Amino acid sequence: MMTIETIDRRRWLGATTAGILGFSLGGSAIAWEPPEGGSDSIPIRDLDEAGLEKGLREAGVEPIHRLRSNRYLALGDAPESFLRSTLTDCEQLLIAYERHFRDHGFDVKTPDRPLLVAVFADDHSFAKYHRMSPPMREGAEVVGMYDRATNLLSVFDWRNVLLVARAANRNVQAVSHWGTHQLTCSTGLLDRRADVPACVFEGLGTYGEPRKVIGPSDLGRMNVRRADDLARLRRALPWIPVDRLLTDDATFRGGSVGKAQLAYAESWAFVHMLLNDEDRLAGFRGYLAALKTRKDAEHRLDDARTHLGDLDRLDRDLQIHVVRLVRAL
Repeated sequence: MMTIETIDRRRWLGATTAGILGFSLGGSAIAWEPPEGGSDSIPIRDLDEAGLEKGLREAGVEPIHRLRSNRYLALGDAPESFLRSTLTDCEQLLIAYERHFRDHGFDVKTPDRPLLVAVFADDHSFAKYHRMSPPMREGAEVVGMYDRATNLLSVFDWRNVLLVARAANRNVQAVSHWGTHQLTCSTGLLDRRADVPACVFEGLGTYGEPRKVIGPSDLGRMNVRRADDLARLRRALPWIPVDRLLTDDATFRGGSVGKAQLAYAESWAFVHMLLNDEDRLAGFRGYLAALKTRKDAEHRLDDARTHLGDLDRLDRDLQIHVVRLVRAL
C-alpha cells in the first residue's frame, strides 16, 4: 500500500552527495569510480528522509511530495502518478532481483529499512538538486543517478523532456539500471565501502536493465541494446581484454564515447556469462565475496584468477559468449 502527502517541514541534508554519478554518453553511464586514497576515503552514510527533504528545499525543488511503498520511500516534486509508477517499478525490480540472485545461490538480504528515491518532475528540477545544467539531450544526457556515498536513487520523468523519443522506456531503464545499483549495495551483494571494478559494478547494472515497460519482468533478460553495441562497436574498435576490463576503470569514463560504450557492453556480457554458466557460477559467488573484503585495487587480478580461473581462457570464453549473444539478436 502507498500513501502520499505534501511535506512542509525543513530538515537538514544529513549526508554528502559525492558518489557515483549517472551521466549518460550515448546510452552509457559513468562507472563506480574509486576515490583518491582508496575506498576508506569515501564518507559512507545513508541519506535519510529528513536530509533529502532539506536538500530538496535548499535547491528550490518544490512542492515536495512523499510516497511510501512496502520497501521504498520517495520524495520529490513529481506528481503522485509518477511517484506511484516509479515505486511500483522499484518494488517489482526488488522482487525480481531477490528471486534471481537467490535462485543463483547468492545470499542477498532484504533491506532492513525503506530505500530512498528522489523523484523529480523533469530534468530541470533534477538538475537543480544535483547542481547540473539542463536541459538533457539525446547523446549526452543524465538518465538517472545512484549515489554510492548516500545510497540515494534519483530519477526524473522523461515524458517532460522536450524532443526525446521513447520516454516511457527511458523511465523504466532509469529505475532498472540505477535501481539495480542501489540493490547490489543494499542487499549485501556488493559492499559500498569496498573496491569494486567498474566492469563488475556496471556489469550488474546493465544486467538489470532490460525490463518490460508495463508489468513485472524477470531479471537477466536479453539486453538487446548492449548486444547491439557489441555487434556494432566491435567492427570499429579493438576488443578490451578481461584483465584490462577488470583493472582500468578509466575506460568507462572520459575519452572515446565508443570505447566507453564497448566497455559497458562487454561488462554486461561478462556478468551475463558468469551468471548463466553453471561451471563458473560458484566461482563468481566466491569472487564477489572476495571483493567485499578489498579496500583498494591491489588484489584485483589475483582475486579474479583465484575465483574465475585463468584470465586468458576467461577472455576467450567471453568472446565466444559475445558471439552467441550477438547471433541471438
